[in-house]
Amino acid sequence: MKTIVRVILLGFFAMVCLQAVHSQNTVSYGYDAAGNRISRVITLSTLRSSNEEQPKSEEEVYSEVLKDFTVKIYPNPTKGELTVDIAQLPKGKTASLRLYNAQGKFILQKTGLSGGSERLNISKQPKGIYLMKIATKDASTEWKIIKE
Repeated sequence: MKTIVRVILLGFFAMVCLQAVHSQNTVSYGYDAAGNRISRVITLSTLRSSNEEQPKSEEEVYSEVLKDFTVKIYPNPTKGELTVDIAQLPKGKTASLRLYNAQGKFILQKTGLSGGSERLNISKQPKGIYLMKIATKDASTEWKIIKE
């Protein structure tokens, strides 16, 4: 009886480990009552052994297309310098950017962005997860920023 229980537990443990190894990155979206997308969260999943050497990371670019403009943020995770590209913003329309820490405390704001690249320096902020909200008059997006 003990042998059967051990075999079952070992099989269950192996199944959980294999599922974690083969897990994929996921993207989830939030919608308001009218069906408009109001948030996007990218979850990166990795499983490494503690003695495995960390690979050198290249700049990763994340982008999202909203109603009439495109947002690109890189590198994320960041060591302190972050670039936000807002492209295809219609003439006369501006965007605003707000950054909050994980506790919801306001960190910084940039307003009147008319497109192009905006560089943010959060090197003086502690390591952790931050929430960036980018909005125009009729569209908005939220980003999770990781500071290493």
